[in-house]
Amino acid sequence: MVATWDQRTQAEHDRLRSALLQRWLPAVASYSPYWGERFGRASLDPAAVSSLTELRKLPPIREADIAGAGGVGSPALLMRPKEDEVKAMAAGNVILEIARGIRRAGMEGKRLTLLQEYKPIHLHRGGRDDELAIGYSRSDLDRLHRAGARSASVLGLGDTDYMISAVPASAALDYWGIYHLALGSSMLALHPRSVGEHVDRVVEAFALVPTTVVAVPVDEAVELAAVLVESGAQLARVRTVLTVGTPPTSDERIRIRDAWRAAGASEAVRVLAAWAPPEARALWAECPAGVADDGSSTGLHLFPDLQVVELLDPTTGRSVEADGDLTYTSAGWHGTALVRYQTGDYVERLTTQPCPGCQRTVPRLVGEVVPAAWQPAVLSDGEYYRADLRGGAIVLQSTPGVDLWRIEVAAPPARKKTERVIVQVAGALGDDARQELASSLEIGLGVAPTAVDVVAHEALEMTIDEVGGVFADTR
Repeated sequence: MVATWDQRTQAEHDRLRSALLQRWLPAVASYSPYWGERFGRASLDPAAVSSLTELRKLPPIREADIAGAGGVGSPALLMRPKEDEVKAMAAGNVILEIARGIRRAGMEGKRLTLLQEYKPIHLHRGGRDDELAIGYSRSDLDRLHRAGARSASVLGLGDTDYMISAVPASAALDYWGIYHLALGSSMLALHPRSVGEHVDRVVEAFALVPTTVVAVPVDEAVELAAVLVESGAQLARVRTVLTVGTPPTSDERIRIRDAWRAAGASEAVRVLAAWAPPEARALWAECPAGVADDGSSTGLHLFPDLQVVELLDPTTGRSVEADGDLTYTSAGWHGTALVRYQTGDYVERLTTQPCPGCQRTVPRLVGEVVPAAWQPAVLSDGEYYRADLRGGAIVLQSTPGVDLWRIEVAAPPARKKTERVIVQVAGALGDDARQELASSLEIGLGVAPTAVDVVAHEALEMTIDEVGGVFADTR
């Protein structure tokens, strides 16, 4: 018998991932011309991909690649199968549901089953600037509820809890992830805050339910506690503060915990985190047993049968075990497909070792998380533009004569409104080659570099050592 989702051995996780990829990838390549073309260019048969090793033969993609394939919202990523494609490629459980639909209602039953499995009926916005539309079919929403129930279980929450969410209602994963976490766990939840409203909009909700859980954006958690002190809200039953967004550092977690204790929450109140990249389908969460008194955490627990997560070196695209670009494959989902999507989010470490806190065997993201680490917003003439440092790296590494390089985003000079993107290289580059490199970098970075300087090898090596890498944001 296969163990529950969070107690399987690594060998079981590997077998299930293999079966999932072999069912899902052929459908993705068949149902979406965009993905079919990518597999074709890589000379890769999606039906032969049954391991991470095989999956890594498909080059990763970035947001700029997707936006270019279909414009804002990227409809190229939606899975829109024809009936004959479904018959040839769908997994056995889908074929079985279609057969049941035909028995119940003939051709109308088949049509309704296909709609439930594949037609997007819900969207959330992804990408660094909300320019990607991530679609969900009806069956995807069932998966989302299941993922929400899992996150609630990891957090130690259930149907006896009462949640008030201060996460603003929006078309973003943060809001929908919390909404479906509550639905999946059958807890009673209120979501009283709209986009643009101050965090104090939620205060009145505390008089309506005996609140045990508060979900709040991480950067507003201390402020909300202070607002509730002034309101006189009764918080003695609050035992979990769920911070939504980039997981707090140890010091931040302690400040949040102390603020809520001072506001009247239970002395045993726990500060836990829920986060995922904006293109993901469900929020990942921490376990209470994995958060220590000093604010450290054993990390965010993933769903290995609902997605494939990797870390890649942002400069080469090669797989790494630590300090990498979080790369996401939405395995098993039917509305929108993402395969080896480099999110641009820095993650310190990905581990498959059992959690020392709760003993769950699922993979975990451990340590620091920095969203959009390699996609900083750069101010130019009073407007912000998104730079992709990874695109600059690709250009520099493929340029003859460049032996060593670094890219820095620096603050503007005094009284200026334009931040600087400075590229330093060491190697044999003449003036003409440097100008040509600057033109190529503008395409790779998405913004024009302020300067391309040729410097001595020794000086550049020293600078890279000082900043801790080839990328630096010194603003």
